[in-house]
Amino acid sequence: MSDTAPTAGLDRSASSRASSVARWVTAVLGLGVILLVLRGSSLPAPVPASAPGERFSAERAREYLRFIGAEPHALGTPRHAEVRDYLQARLRDVGAEVQVQREPVFAPAQGIPRPAANVENVVGRLRAKDGAKGTTVMLVAHYDSVPTGPGASDNGAAVASILEVARALQQGPALAGDVLFLFTDAEEQHLLGSTAFVASHPWARESGVVLNVDARGNAGPLLMFEVSPGGGWLVRRLAEEAPDVGAGSLFTAVYQRMKNATDFTALRQGGWQGLNFANVEGTQAYHSRKETVDAVSDGLLQQQGDTLLALTRRISREPSVPEGEELIYFNAGPLRVHYPRSWAMPLAVLWGGLFVFAIFRARQRKQLRLWAVLRESLVLLLVGFLASSLARLAWPLLKALQPGFRALSRSETQDNARFILAVVLWVMAAMGVGLYLRRRAPVMELAAGGCVPWAVICIAVSIVLPGASALFLWPFAGMVLLLLWLGGRGTEPLPQWHVPLWGLAALPLLLLLPGVLATFYTVLPLERAAVPSDLLMLGICLLAPGWLWLAGRGLPWASGGAALLGLGLLVSLAVGQRFDARSPRPTGLLYLVDADAKTARWVSSDPVLNDWTRAYLGGDPKREAMDALPEVKGPFWNAPAPAPGEDMRGPTVETRLEAGAGGHRKVSLHITPSRPDAAFVDVQVLPGDAVVSARLAGQQAPGDTLRTRNAAQGVLFRYWVPSSGGFELELELTAGGSPTVRVGEHTYAVPASVTQGLPARPEDSMPVPFGEGLDEGTRVTRTLRLDAAATQVSPGPMP
Repeated sequence: MSDTAPTAGLDRSASSRASSVARWVTAVLGLGVILLVLRGSSLPAPVPASAPGERFSAERAREYLRFIGAEPHALGTPRHAEVRDYLQARLRDVGAEVQVQREPVFAPAQGIPRPAANVENVVGRLRAKDGAKGTTVMLVAHYDSVPTGPGASDNGAAVASILEVARALQQGPALAGDVLFLFTDAEEQHLLGSTAFVASHPWARESGVVLNVDARGNAGPLLMFEVSPGGGWLVRRLAEEAPDVGAGSLFTAVYQRMKNATDFTALRQGGWQGLNFANVEGTQAYHSRKETVDAVSDGLLQQQGDTLLALTRRISREPSVPEGEELIYFNAGPLRVHYPRSWAMPLAVLWGGLFVFAIFRARQRKQLRLWAVLRESLVLLLVGFLASSLARLAWPLLKALQPGFRALSRSETQDNARFILAVVLWVMAAMGVGLYLRRRAPVMELAAGGCVPWAVICIAVSIVLPGASALFLWPFAGMVLLLLWLGGRGTEPLPQWHVPLWGLAALPLLLLLPGVLATFYTVLPLERAAVPSDLLMLGICLLAPGWLWLAGRGLPWASGGAALLGLGLLVSLAVGQRFDARSPRPTGLLYLVDADAKTARWVSSDPVLNDWTRAYLGGDPKREAMDALPEVKGPFWNAPAPAPGEDMRGPTVETRLEAGAGGHRKVSLHITPSRPDAAFVDVQVLPGDAVVSARLAGQQAPGDTLRTRNAAQGVLFRYWVPSSGGFELELELTAGGSPTVRVGEHTYAVPASVTQGLPARPEDSMPVPFGEGLDEGTRVTRTLRLDAAATQVSPGPMP
């Protein structure tokens, strides 16, 4: 059969009045659906402290938060110890059994530098009444903060909510099962507290359900973004007890393939089932001094507490943990939808088959040509690529318009929503122009061409990432139904009200895509706005003829207006950008001491220096890589600093050498910090190939798991908050290996003697958020070589 030209092109026979009414009805209804989805569920009204004792009260939880989040309480600091003791006291107030798990832990697979620490987990337990044997529920939140912020949102709000839940449980109905409370330590140091709990605490060997709460920002509603394998029954309980909480198997599928992790990761790997929650808006404050108590809303506290309290009471009534099931689940506006994950592939095949049937039936009726369908698909994808390229250019353009953005350690603005809206407008403008150029394409060819990428993606995702398949399956299904309807009409002209039919077919897309886009635009850095923009582009491709009909001849004007409005939003961001006490600029400064040479340098990892850092670094600082700072990729600004005092001698290193098996050598290093307030001690072994294995904090690790792709890093360890007695590091070395060892001791303060005459940090500046640059303070380094002779290295110059 030959592919002759189709006869059912775009219909222009409807009266302008009818067409206009249809367009307005479709536009208003479509916008209403989008706004409904984006609005989501509003945060609940806070319950006052005068409420009955069995209820959760945000007002009562805020009193806990005022103590916990008042100031930074990083691992090992005096304030950290105060918060630890406060948690014990509050748990004892509600009659819980309380323990402090003190453990040295080494988790080489969880970060670079390979982390170790002495952790202090606070663990509590409320026993079920009269020995009831319901399911054990464990509520988890980390209580440590970063050193660069008070941690009221990450993770003080969750800790405060759990304390209030514990009080409500104690005063409420009798518990059907035991409830554990785990306040983990050193979560910010690569989950060391939860790792220690899973490895050695006896309660970790029990079976039950964990509910973990963390934070990525200081605002927004709660999101359930991860469920354990076989946790489909927990998704059902969440829908029953907390239907206002957002959730989606898409987020679990994507998150578990990312490098990010929370305490839930360690507990899930330890065999616990459970759910992982977080609020993800307000990322500008993340890990900074802006994470204050006042910035945490009562609505968020109330939603956290209501969710945890309801789930704890419901799950504890389960006689045992049900058999595992895997679900695909998502929010479709106000609806909560879930079905077995095993349906993903059959559904994809079903709708893919119906799409192929619709295509070949339309071809047989001479409504489309196969090669033309492929042509339209490729053209739409080309236009979409150009559109998403604009999203990739938005952040570089903003930095060009306002150099102040180059000084930021991460791609954030004072108003991220304005930037995101500008990107969305640009993508829609570019797609609108491209679609207008295809306005004369036959409707069936253009519609089918827009469905082709979705068909391919739907099948691929159902195979590789079935948890994410719903996002692509149901919008595709809606358009397949429309294609089947169009194909059934043959060459009859389209009715006057065909536009609302396209809107009806688009309903699954409008219910599913906006919420996902909003989450991804919020969570991802602005410089990666192209990722959700690609999804937006695909959504426009799917509705290609509908866009043309909806906008009509005004599409070019609408596209031009959207482009200009987007540019105007970026310009307004550039013009309005300023650093002040409310929106401070992140800056970092390190006093780096070479104890061997008795010299020092000022160092900064800031992309651009400001007046304050230049006051230390001078007018002509160098910008280069520095071997003494292998944990952060350079180059660094640096300049000479005042010489260190005699008390800055660095850690003491004692070595002991003995022969090992197979010609290997074993070297024991006992490293003792020189200061009691040392935040961490780094140990770097070069070359890394000389290390056969290492033992730290009682755990052995083979050398190939310690080395990194960057040979210049060698093998790099970091022991957080070592005790005053130091720690032991055992290295097994190759027979001929005589590696160099560099040790560095870090404190968060800079000696006053070296800052005399230099300005204090201004109010419009704050420390670089933790993990986004060099740790601020003082670093004292020294170097030794592990040759064949055993040596003791004491304070003073190394031989």
